[in-house]
Amino acid sequence: MTKPILLVEDETIVRESLRDWLTSEGQEVVAVEDGEQALEIIKKQECGVAVLDLKLPGKDGIQVLKEAKEQIPTLKAIIITAYPSVETAVEAAKAGAIDYLVKPFAPESLEQLIREVLEAKPMAAPEVIMEEKKDEVSKLEEEIATYLSLGQDFFKEGDYSAAIAEFERILEMAPGNLAARVWIRKAKTEAAAPAIEVTATEVAKPCVWMKMGVVSYRVCTKDYDCLTCEFDQQMQTAGESPEIAAALERLKALPGNQRLCRYALKGDISYRLCSRAFHCANCEFGQTMEDAFWVKLAKRQAKLVARHEALAKKRGKAGGGVTGQKGF
Repeated sequence: MTKPILLVEDETIVRESLRDWLTSEGQEVVAVEDGEQALEIIKKQECGVAVLDLKLPGKDGIQVLKEAKEQIPTLKAIIITAYPSVETAVEAAKAGAIDYLVKPFAPESLEQLIREVLEAKPMAAPEVIMEEKKDEVSKLEEEIATYLSLGQDFFKEGDYSAAIAEFERILEMAPGNLAARVWIRKAKTEAAAPAIEVTATEVAKPCVWMKMGVVSYRVCTKDYDCLTCEFDQQMQTAGESPEIAAALERLKALPGNQRLCRYALKGDISYRLCSRAFHCANCEFGQTMEDAFWVKLAKRQAKLVARHEALAKKRGKAGGGVTGQKGF
C-alpha cells in the first residue's frame, strides 16, 4: 500500500494547487496548513514523505521536521521556501531534510523528487544534496543582492520604472523577498507622487532661471541637472520672446561683479562670473561643464550595463536561471 504524502503549506492557493497536481499524478495527499496539524497526522499514520513549507504559523517547517523525526526517525522530508538562505539550507540538512526547494519551482520537479523517494530509487546522500543546495542558495543570494543594488541605483536616479523592473526580477526568483517588495512599494509611491511637492518642513530649491531673475517663481525639479530639464531647454531656445529678451537685457545691465555664472548659482562651483551674458551655449566653460556631465552620466550607465552583463554571464554558466515555466 502506498504511503500518503504529507503536504504542510499555510498559503491556501499553493497548498491546493500542489495537492491537486500531486493527486492528478496518482499520489495520495494529506494537506494541512500548520505544523501542529502536521504533527497530529504523523502520530496517527505513517507518511511516505513530508513536504514542509519553511515559513509556517507557529512552529516553522524545520522545527516541525525535528519533532516529527523524534516520532519517526526514518521520515523523509523536503523543505520548500520562498525565503531561501544558506543558513536555513544548512539547518534543514542538519534536521534531516533530503532536499530544499526554492519557490517558484515547477510542480513537476517536486513530483519527480517525491516519486524517487517513494519508489526508493538510489539518491545521493542527504549531506551531498544539501551541500549542492547550499551552493545554489549562495548563488541566488548573490544574484538577489546584485538586482537589489541595481534597483536602488535606478531609484536614486529617479528612474522608478527601471527600479521596479529590477526589484521584480528578485520576486521572480524569490517571491517572498521582503526587501524587494518594500522597494517596489517605495518606487511605485514615488512614481505616483506629483512632480513638485514641497511641505512646510522641506526646503524648495529655486530654479536657476529664478535666481537669475528671468522668472518670478519656479522650483527646481531636477536637482540642478539642467541638461535633463525640459523647462531649461525651453528657456534656452526662447530668446525671441519679448519677456525673455527684456529679462536678459536687465541681466546684462547688472554690474559685472553681480553676474554670477549659472554653475555658481547652481552650486556646482564656489564662484565664477558670467562672461557671456548668460548665453551658455556660446560659453567655452559651459561646454566644458556640459561635457563633464555627460561623461559622468555615460560612466554611470556603463557601470550598470557592465553589472547586468556580468550577472547574465554568470547565470548562463550556472545553467539558465529563471525559466518561463509556471511554479509555486
